[in-house]
Amino acid sequence: MLLWSSFVNKGIFAVFITLEATEILLFAGQFSLSTGLIKAGGYVGVLTALVAWYVSSAGVINGMLGRVMVPVGAPLVRPAPHDPGTV
Repeated sequence: MLLWSSFVNKGIFAVFITLEATEILLFAGQFSLSTGLIKAGGYVGVLTALVAWYVSSAGVINGMLGRVMVPVGAPLVRPAPHDPGTV
């Protein structure tokens, strides 16, 4: 999902990169029995929730207004244009 989110916008990519960091910290903390890593994973998880809340609210607000009021950024990667003549 992290790789595919780079085609959407920077906000969605930020949600998935912070989610990935959360999962890595929690995974490492569980296997190493490190309460410090688990606590760090919890803090990054809260950051993930805040980023997700911002991006979700941007989708609602921008959709209701019909213009960009809450910016989320352009896609990090732009797909190549599709040529209908190719398979």
